[in-house]
Amino acid sequence: MAKKAKKGNGKAKAAAKLKVDTPDLDALRKPVLDADAGLTKASTEATSLVDKAVDLVTQAMNVYREAVARYREACRKAGVECEFSVGGSENESQKLTFVVEKADNGVRVLVKGKPKTEDIVPMAILKATIRKAAQAHTGKRVGPRERVGNKGGSAGE
Repeated sequence: MAKKAKKGNGKAKAAAKLKVDTPDLDALRKPVLDADAGLTKASTEATSLVDKAVDLVTQAMNVYREAVARYREACRKAGVECEFSVGGSENESQKLTFVVEKADNGVRVLVKGKPKTEDIVPMAILKATIRKAAQAHTGKRVGPRERVGNKGGSAGE
């Protein structure tokens, strides 16, 4: 009988040990809720600061545009080139639209609105590489890539 008493006593100790090792979930939950509230508050503040920064940049850009517009107008009247620009790239060229049609012996390509730019590209060349054919056409009919930009890229797609 002594053995049975010891076994029962060991189970009671194990149950007592489990109760001691189990953390207090309510005590741990409060810091999580506090941290979550702090995170939400910080996120709201950050969004507000970003909105204020965007508004500040927009206002400054509007003031700059107005000043540049007045200066450019004065330069134009004086016949002097203006060194300021409001946006875009100095290297921009006009937008081109290509007409591409299937022909008997290849593909007919031309720049829309410019009939003198018409070429018939043989199918053998197109099967080898469309992009190189497009670059060759635009280089010949529109101008060199360094001057006009990558106009052949839109023809090759």
